[in-house]
Amino acid sequence: MTTFFKILLCTICCSPLISSLAVAHTSVSTAKVLARAEAKPKVGFSFDHLAGNKKVQRTFVSGEMLSIAREQLLKNDRWEFKHVVDRLTSVLALHTHSRSTTATIRSNYEAVSALKDYELLMQLSANNVEIMVFGIRGKGRKLKELLIFRFRDDYCSRVVQLTGELTTDDIGNIIKLNKKL
Repeated sequence: MTTFFKILLCTICCSPLISSLAVAHTSVSTAKVLARAEAKPKVGFSFDHLAGNKKVQRTFVSGEMLSIAREQLLKNDRWEFKHVVDRLTSVLALHTHSRSTTATIRSNYEAVSALKDYELLMQLSANNVEIMVFGIRGKGRKLKELLIFRFRDDYCSRVVQLTGELTTDDIGNIIKLNKKL
């Protein structure tokens, strides 16, 4: 194992970043290192415009790093990726508690809704929480991208963008639904 991957593995294992992926922090330098580790995945909607926003906690995990991290590091109280980690090529997680940034992310949601490539797969709303799940189909019934928006009131938003080979059945395994949503 190269020194680069030893350092990256230590960063993942010793940090709460990946263990709470959807609410994770990552520094710009770490994001640049991860981005260099593997080519940028092709997605239907890019959130690159939020990369420099200090109000957004942003984590990108490449397929190479996903293969190292595995199931114990890829879950929190909102998401769990252990059932799909072997089929993922990347994960992007965004989280904010900013009203202005949540408004921006809500406008991103509206932009995604208008794109013909994205199919609305699921929409839930309860207790001031909204969850919308979009997918881009690949070959057959497979999804090559899964995009999850989660809004709580007008100040908290989360986005998880997964690329790989997924199915609609995977949605229930990824999103943890409870009384609070």
